[in-house]
Amino acid sequence: MQWTYIPYKGGSDAVAAVAAGQADVLFNGMLATWPTVQGGRLRALAISSAQRVPSAPATPTVAEQGMPGFETGSFQGIVGPAGIARETILKLNLELIKALHNEVIKERFAKLGTEVRTGTPENLGQWLRTEQARWARVVKESGVKFE
Repeated sequence: MQWTYIPYKGGSDAVAAVAAGQADVLFNGMLATWPTVQGGRLRALAISSAQRVPSAPATPTVAEQGMPGFETGSFQGIVGPAGIARETILKLNLELIKALHNEVIKERFAKLGTEVRTGTPENLGQWLRTEQARWARVVKESGVKFE
């Protein structure tokens, strides 16, 4: 399959272009895409996470469609400048976990096609380091050059 990368200002612009027939497909995060799928203007072809998502159980993963091991996704995290007091970080994390596990909030995110996942500041830091290393390897192996 041949793909041509079209640089848009953001995911919402790409969603609008595909919905309007100006582009054929897009690879985008659920938060920007799922409402348009639910509205019937786009059709979800695959989910890029390792498992199907609860909001779209009938949509297969990319791996299920012939690319074993394919896994990617987007996340929302909170970061700040180095040097924030550990107590402040822990208190902020605790309050965010409380807020995000509110049933109204979880339901709202589910309607947007995503799910709430929380963890420790260390979990986020490790995930960021792992992703950076993984995507650095992909860039190196592909030979892609940034302009």
